[in-house]
Amino acid sequence: MKKITLLITLFLAFSYSAQAQLPETFDTEIPATWAVFSGLNGEGTGYTWEHNANGYILCQWEAATLGTTAEDWLVSPLTPITTATSLLTFDQTDYFATDYGSSYTVRISTTSQTDITSFTTVDTQAEPSVTNGTALQFSGYSVDLSAYEGMSVYIAFVLEQNDGDAWFLDNIDLENQNATAPNPAITPTPLDTAIDVVIDATNTNAVAFAWAAAATGDPATSYDVYLGDSPTTLNLLGNLGATSVNITGMTYNTLYYWQIVAKNAGGDAVNSDIWSFTTEMDPSLSVAEFENSTFSVFPNPVKDQLHIKTEKTIDSIEVYNQLGQRVLMFNSILNNSVNVSSLNSGVYLISISSENKKQTLKIIKK
Repeated sequence: MKKITLLITLFLAFSYSAQAQLPETFDTEIPATWAVFSGLNGEGTGYTWEHNANGYILCQWEAATLGTTAEDWLVSPLTPITTATSLLTFDQTDYFATDYGSSYTVRISTTSQTDITSFTTVDTQAEPSVTNGTALQFSGYSVDLSAYEGMSVYIAFVLEQNDGDAWFLDNIDLENQNATAPNPAITPTPLDTAIDVVIDATNTNAVAFAWAAAATGDPATSYDVYLGDSPTTLNLLGNLGATSVNITGMTYNTLYYWQIVAKNAGGDAVNSDIWSFTTEMDPSLSVAEFENSTFSVFPNPVKDQLHIKTEKTIDSIEVYNQLGQRVLMFNSILNNSVNVSSLNSGVYLISISSENKKQTLKIIKK
């Protein structure tokens, strides 16, 4: 959901066919194809549905004549409902945690976008539902429209109140409530166990992430993005509908773990892989003298025990194959020696860390 920013800068790209009415993200305006008007009693004209520069829409509260309520209507264009698009979903919130007695309804008409008498109420909420425990923080909500499968309908969002609360809306969509959970995302960027992953210092130290939807199974409608410093301490950064994202605030010479969990109305993907990568060294650090003579290794080629000649304290050693995949890691080095007997024969890169610097050497395993 695009209101969850945290460390995420999203690259969102939506494609719309000529007939598609939803999803609607209200990024720049309330489209002209949507209708906005007040109720039949004439109350609610002081405030109406409006676009906010932050990329959502809202309708403010206002005082109505004693004994009446203000009604503010927002109605979609004619939209087909099918077995694959019969779950109405949207993000919502309001201003205050206190309940001021507002009523929030979703109504459906099959005949008119503006004839109030043609609409049937299919869902009603009070303020605690819209607030969902935290005012001014968006949360998801859904309404079952399966009774209208095979029809085209107008969908109305109606705020009724008298000096009550507001209604914020965003990301209105129709999803497949008959879907099964998607398969896990694939083809991560950065590649799993990649090293020297570039950090964009011009974009708040961002790393570019991307992945692909599974080629089989029901499609995902969104993805939870997790990041952490170990496979067991992953933190949820947010949820988004795109398959690429910039995550800012990354640090140099750091091992990260990340996971993408694909989601749809059928649930979350199971057994989603946890990937890892290591960021590049800080290019501002001078490493020429460090790399010239700090470390040497022997024997090379090596059969089992590899020795490192150095006067410095070794913090860690990582061994990578020629695909950039880490195959060994040593955080505790005894007598400047590590056992590489488990490696298959071939060429490897050994990355030695010391004093916040790294040196990479090539070794040959017999």
